[in-house]
Amino acid sequence: MRAIQMVRPEARGVSYGDDVEVPTPGPGEVRVRVARTAICGTDRHIYHWDESISHLVRPPVTIGHEFCGYIDAVGDGVETWSEGDYVSAEMHIVCGHCRACLRGDFHVCEHTKIAGLQQNGCFAESVVVPASNLVRLDPETVPPHIGALLDALGNAVHTVQAANTVEGRHVLLSGYGAIGAMAAAVVQFKGAASLTISEVSPGHLERAHEWAARMGDRVPIHIVNPLSEPDFAGKVREFSGGGVDVVLEMSGAVPAINDGLEVLYPGGEMVMLGIPAGRDLLIDRFSERVIFKGLTLKGVVGRRMFDTWDEMLSMLKLGLDLDHIVTHQLPLSSFEEGIALLDKGEAHKVVLDPSAG
Repeated sequence: MRAIQMVRPEARGVSYGDDVEVPTPGPGEVRVRVARTAICGTDRHIYHWDESISHLVRPPVTIGHEFCGYIDAVGDGVETWSEGDYVSAEMHIVCGHCRACLRGDFHVCEHTKIAGLQQNGCFAESVVVPASNLVRLDPETVPPHIGALLDALGNAVHTVQAANTVEGRHVLLSGYGAIGAMAAAVVQFKGAASLTISEVSPGHLERAHEWAARMGDRVPIHIVNPLSEPDFAGKVREFSGGGVDVVLEMSGAVPAINDGLEVLYPGGEMVMLGIPAGRDLLIDRFSERVIFKGLTLKGVVGRRMFDTWDEMLSMLKLGLDLDHIVTHQLPLSSFEEGIALLDKGEAHKVVLDPSAG
């Protein structure tokens, strides 16, 4: 079968081939014929062999962890799934017996393995996953180009869920990349008092303005480039009546983190999904900005299994619109072209079709 594999532990150490062995599901597993798969920011970090993620990757491995498709083989002991079922899957493979799992916090399992990093993922014509990780999809509300990005949407929804609430509150979202754009759509859908988007990439700024123009007046949306706005904090406080209640930090940029802490109103909260490029993070004036303001900082990883999935599928059924997120659909063989588009800021979400090569 066709597949994209990280074969060497180095930048651009990928290989695309059509002679990769088709996997066979073992007991408790299913094989899914991949209909669509999507490039994630994590895949970019893997491709460039960035320090923030490379230590987690175990080459040689088929990369990719966002997909949807149709079951075409069922392993022994699988009784609740059938060939032809339209599915996606949670690609964090958890142990089920550590302290975190036993209390229901599977997303922070001590022994998590991530498909596409430590074991074979979905940048391929077929992928094998545990049947217990499957999520059933409704083709009427989740077409394949949206089904391909549910893993990323789950990150966005989990980030929004991690705040006490965004409804009726002033929100700053730092970073309008693909997951940031999804989180912005969720915040607007949930009915925030206002949404301010902080972004520096020209392409992402343009897409943010286009999206905001389509959203109308239901939620006031303000878009600010902190590099060109000398009084960023003053502008945000003006938009939000003195400061924001919630910061959704999606960029991982240290200046954005510090800006967010500066404009948070006392008692506010910062929810952090973005991954800083290095191992260390310097927060300026920590005592003044965090402790004496009584802020709450929360880190987010993955998706809560499976209530995040239930929440996002419910929102899609109720009309959450994500079509604007998918800017490019390419054959699987054009993976590196998709990476280049993302690197240049010319794409939001790139969806790949394994059947097209």
